[in-house]
Amino acid sequence: MKNTLILFTVSSFLLVGCSQEKSYSVWVESSQDAELIHAAKERLTNAEIDFIIDDNGSVLVNEKDFDKAVFCCS
Repeated sequence: MKNTLILFTVSSFLLVGCSQEKSYSVWVESSQDAELIHAAKERLTNAEIDFIIDDNGSVLVNEKDFDKAVFCCS
């Protein structure tokens, strides 16, 4: 019984942790200079920080990595 409870608890934590969606915030807006956007993408890639480019061309950084992006790429 105890093993079943432990297995259920661990499974629940894993499922909750894996199911959370990533939330992104704007790092560099598309209205900025193309050279600045290119440099931001290079720095984020080199620092292995999760980012995406939206439909407008803005660079969005995963919110959990936002502080890391500020420290390495500012």
